[in-house]
Amino acid sequence: MTSRRHAVGALLLAVSLSGSLAACGGNADDGQVATDTSPTSATAQASPSGPTVAPEAGSLPDYPYADYSYSLEMRCYCANQDQKYRITVAGGEVTDVTWATEGDGHAVGDPVSDEYARVTIQDVIDKGNDPKAAQVEVDWPAGQDYPTSIYVDKDKMVADEEVTWVISEVQTL
Repeated sequence: MTSRRHAVGALLLAVSLSGSLAACGGNADDGQVATDTSPTSATAQASPSGPTVAPEAGSLPDYPYADYSYSLEMRCYCANQDQKYRITVAGGEVTDVTWATEGDGHAVGDPVSDEYARVTIQDVIDKGNDPKAAQVEVDWPAGQDYPTSIYVDKDKMVADEEVTWVISEVQTL
């Protein structure tokens, strides 16, 4: 709920700022020319913003950042059920995976060697766009750059292969 409030607040701030900035441009009819002499105006880049409506499975947008860290929980019938990982991504590639929760044989912060935990947010989004999946459910709050969760059932005829990826604590680097 907090991330939804932040997303709504950010959207309201962006709308109010765009209206304020539009009013600063001057009126072309009175001969004035609006100029911006700030040194950062030529180099500043707008931050990507998430979709304005919750996207549908199969048409999920790409994650716009290449350098970030996040927590991932995979809910499934697998060996490390209900465990969280802290994943660091640099240049679009996973560089570090550690345990975010304590479990049998590991402590928080211990390295994770399992390859299946080496996934980027884009990898999770791609799973939600898999046209071969039997069922996909996506929770992606409007205005957020990433989904909160993606559930995928690859095959309705196979039991216990469904997975839900839960994304949280995303921080761009």
